[in-house]
Amino acid sequence: SSSPYSTSHPQVMGQSSSSVFRPLARRRSRTPSPTSPGQLTNPLPAPTGTKLGLQYLCKSAGSTGLLSIVAPQTPVDSESNAQRAPIDLTLVIDRSGSMGGSKLAMVKRSITFILSQLNAGDRLALVSYDTNVRTDFELTACTEQEKLGMGAKVAALQAGSTTNLSGGLQAGLKLQKKTSRNTRLQKEKTRDAVRSLFLLTDGLANAGLTTTPEIVKLVADARQADSSIMVHTFGFGDDHNAEMLGAVAEAGGGEYVYVEKDENLGDSFAEALGGLASVVAQSISLTVSQPGGMARPRTQFPVVADGDGWRVDISDLYAEERRDVLVVMTEGVAKLRYYSIISSEWVNCELACTPRELTSDEAAAVDLSVAREATAAAMLQANEDAASGRLAEARQNLQGALAQAQAVGDCEDIRRLQLDLGECLDTLQTPADYQSKGSKKLKWMGGGHGKQRSRGTECAYTNSVQRSMKSAASAM
Repeated sequence: SSSPYSTSHPQVMGQSSSSVFRPLARRRSRTPSPTSPGQLTNPLPAPTGTKLGLQYLCKSAGSTGLLSIVAPQTPVDSESNAQRAPIDLTLVIDRSGSMGGSKLAMVKRSITFILSQLNAGDRLALVSYDTNVRTDFELTACTEQEKLGMGAKVAALQAGSTTNLSGGLQAGLKLQKKTSRNTRLQKEKTRDAVRSLFLLTDGLANAGLTTTPEIVKLVADARQADSSIMVHTFGFGDDHNAEMLGAVAEAGGGEYVYVEKDENLGDSFAEALGGLASVVAQSISLTVSQPGGMARPRTQFPVVADGDGWRVDISDLYAEERRDVLVVMTEGVAKLRYYSIISSEWVNCELACTPRELTSDEAAAVDLSVAREATAAAMLQANEDAASGRLAEARQNLQGALAQAQAVGDCEDIRRLQLDLGECLDTLQTPADYQSKGSKKLKWMGGGHGKQRSRGTECAYTNSVQRSMKSAASAM
């Protein structure tokens, strides 16, 4: 077939469509928001095959253009999970003294939920830590029989003393490194596993390695050896070090999630698990160039110089997700390379980036992406300013982004940016407000908007699998 959605061809798309742009959900809504008159439309619909889609929108040479990568629809059979890749997940759980009572009870319920959603093709490991680090069970196939033994060990978890976070993290990474992508594929003759580590803590590292650079190096070294391991961090309550957990997640190619209240943990774990269950691509690189060079792309993803252009590195994509990168060029080329979890192969495609007349929907999509990127950058910069005691400058940054978002127009996506900017502004009234709430929310929301990925109870950017997982968790 000559269709751009053919499974044998890279999906490169440059034409508009009337497909509706899935809205950013209202705050803490458990279901997608309904279509509203003020909602933008998405000129690049989700592909229907297995390859990623790529599009360039720019009205004239030298103006801001939008490069978009869009993942295909969810490749998962919700009844049998037969089409999704297996999951290798290691949970690294803080059981220090401060985790006692309702916190540890909620952790146990959340792990029990994770067990209920995994099947015999998946594997789960549990490492728990206080002063001492304990491997409660190594990566174990989630058969019904094995789940009974794992469940009993989860139920036996008890709070202890101090927080040896580095020791727990190191033990969890060691379990993941035992099984590389190629090793498991060769030994078990199965599809590549999606491999991840969830690190949960409610406090500060005060035993073992305790500085951010030391702990980040553990993760960076593990990822250098095998980039398919993703590390996600979950900060429980107001006493954890958001800067450290954010840096660990960044080094691990994952997300930092702020679990503001005990009851939010179930949603946070469910959404993260739904993401793992819908990974379609990993190790994604987007290279953009033009003869004579060009300005650095605007994005919160890592960017490195590459000849006459730049390379943007993206860890992974879940089904239905998109990644938007802002670029300024006259006329150039975009090259996309990634590892397909669906077909277990490396995929390459290329797109000529040429300005053209845009439809109103396409022009609105560019404006929205500019506002989203400005919001993310302002939140992250405000966090740096506030951490240095410059609260007035931090508030000014957010107010500038708020004005820029308002100038785009009234639609649900813009209203969501405004809501989050306003919530962050509320946490910058005093140094105490910033330390307890602002340092977490600015890191959390800024990262979520910057990387277009929902993090925990915030439902923006979620896909259908994540919403289904959260619904199931709520029903437990």
